[in-house]
Amino acid sequence: MVELYIVRHGETDTNYENRINGMSTDKPLNDNGVKQVEELEKHIDVHMFDEVYSSPMKRAVQTAEILNQGIHEVKLDKRLYEADYGSWDGLSEAELKVKYPEVFDENNYLLPNYTKYAKDGEEYADVYKRVEDFMDDMAKKGDEKIMVVCHGFVSRSFLKVVTGAEDISAIIQPDNAGVSKYTLSASGHKYLNYYGRKNDID
Repeated sequence: MVELYIVRHGETDTNYENRINGMSTDKPLNDNGVKQVEELEKHIDVHMFDEVYSSPMKRAVQTAEILNQGIHEVKLDKRLYEADYGSWDGLSEAELKVKYPEVFDENNYLLPNYTKYAKDGEEYADVYKRVEDFMDDMAKKGDEKIMVVCHGFVSRSFLKVVTGAEDISAIIQPDNAGVSKYTLSASGHKYLNYYGRKNDID
């Protein structure tokens, strides 16, 4: 069995300002984000992992490097990029909700139909596909513990792929520096162990 630990990056200014924080908003962690990840590092032992993967984006790589403490090679994988919200990346969520209320759910997350309005926005189904491809590759590694640092919507996508949830709005985004754990079997079964923890990481 492969044990996969999915870590959402620490806070960025775009998170703090409630802006759309996708593939084109390649911001580093802010001071609070660094503190969040440093606090998580106290609760997670990087020595227990065999490999560390990260989205290539600054906020994810910075998070991975803080957690990794120079122990492992941090392997970058483009399948872990945050969703590309196209022309909406970096825009104010509040302002968009006034103009396009029909593309937000009651938790203020974008619905899949946002691509009707956001130029070059990535279809959610494409995000799910790359996440599933990544998981299937990881499942072939045998008995390994693998840390994966990525993003909020990608974290939700991992849970959707594993549970088969039909409605992405049923899945709340984990907090910044929250950790979710999955177990993958070579037979193709995927299991949820826990979602969005900040301590008791085992």
